[in-house]
Amino acid sequence: MKNMTLLTSFIIAICGTNSAFAEPLRGVAYVGGTISESQSGYAGGVMSLPGASLGHGLAIRAGTAAGRYKYEANGQQIIGKYVGADAALVYQFSGDWGWANVSAGPHFSDTSLSPNDPGNDLRGSNWDLGLQSDGALDGPKWRLGWYGSYGAFDDTYQAKLQLGHRIGRDDLRMGIEAGLQGDPSYKKGFAGMFASKAIAHNVSLQISGGASEQAGRGPRAYGSIALSTLF
Repeated sequence: MKNMTLLTSFIIAICGTNSAFAEPLRGVAYVGGTISESQSGYAGGVMSLPGASLGHGLAIRAGTAAGRYKYEANGQQIIGKYVGADAALVYQFSGDWGWANVSAGPHFSDTSLSPNDPGNDLRGSNWDLGLQSDGALDGPKWRLGWYGSYGAFDDTYQAKLQLGHRIGRDDLRMGIEAGLQGDPSYKKGFAGMFASKAIAHNVSLQISGGASEQAGRGPRAYGSIALSTLF
């Protein structure tokens, strides 16, 4: 993955704010990664500002990521490696219906390409303005989670939906996911299944897997794992 925001922010949508929690939570921390023909890892967190709480009011988000990916340009395979970091001001909403977050802030990335691709404007060091929204519509059994982000200057985009069903009275949820990501140099779609479960007090684990498709190659399998904790 070329951009860190899809995974980091969507962990908040799946494991973050929920009006069912009785205690006044202030934030969420998360870590995870994805393996396919590309690899990525990330870590970060969200912290509510004074006078706010998780799911209500203003918060700040910060995170970092690194990875490796491939794409086709002019009939040639390009291998990219990147590191990135972002920060954002977040406004949080929540209620019996679920929750939603909207945010904006700076994103920095440094990308190296082998061989060099002069047509890729993301090579080297770049600053961008990241705009995004994540959240979920939460029912007794079903949860529809979403994530979307857009790089205002680099024209990068990512979108993801997850539809999950609670199994029994446990915190186990299983469901399907699908998404799209890209920039002016490539576009990738993916679809698969996921399972999430609370493994300790305010700690959740999510695993997912499926197939992705990108121009210039056939379908490839992917697998992801994510761990988040509320505090």
